[in-house]
Amino acid sequence: MSTPAPGQPRRVSPAVYRRRRLVALLALIAIVTAVVLIIVRPGQAVPEPTPTAAAVAKKTAAPVASETPTPTPTPTVDVTDYKECSTKNLVVSPVLDSVDYQAGVLPNLSLTIQNTGKTACFYNVGTSAQELSITSGAETYWVSTDCQTEKSDTVAILEPGVVYPSAPIAWERQRSAPDTCGGDRQVVPAGGASYYLTAKVGEVGSKSSAQFLLY
Repeated sequence: MSTPAPGQPRRVSPAVYRRRRLVALLALIAIVTAVVLIIVRPGQAVPEPTPTAAAVAKKTAAPVASETPTPTPTPTVDVTDYKECSTKNLVVSPVLDSVDYQAGVLPNLSLTIQNTGKTACFYNVGTSAQELSITSGAETYWVSTDCQTEKSDTVAILEPGVVYPSAPIAWERQRSAPDTCGGDRQVVPAGGASYYLTAKVGEVGSKSSAQFLLY
């Protein structure tokens, strides 16, 4: 190894250059990190962008009501392969949800129809063919057809042995008559009074009645 002449600068080794560059790079990284921390501030929530007027209107606007759907008509039953039910094979029965009703409790009235024949058949079981009656003694107090509205025909296929129930209706414990549909009706006697419900579908009437008591 040669010794530098007097007045000549000492040559720096490559290892020293590398150390100096590394120190300079670390100093630069520290400065950049400090600047970023000052601007961002760790732990501070990032503010949400201000919503546009269109977004506010969309969020606060009242929902638009959907159009009332058009009622779906009852499909016509294909009776090509069936015969109309013979009335002698049909059994209609009155149905009650209880045998006695305390004061203020309304009886729910309905009926069932059953095909006792050996083969399936069709029959009109719609509200236009149904009739419920309430009697006591020789007097008829209420008939479902007196003020019935929106009657409809419903031709159904009745399978042998199957009991088909109707939708129940609540009796208001009042007399009925065709001329009282739009006015007040007289409340029937209660306090343990006995009444009888009978049913009919088309030409087929119930062979027995269902008894109940009103209190």
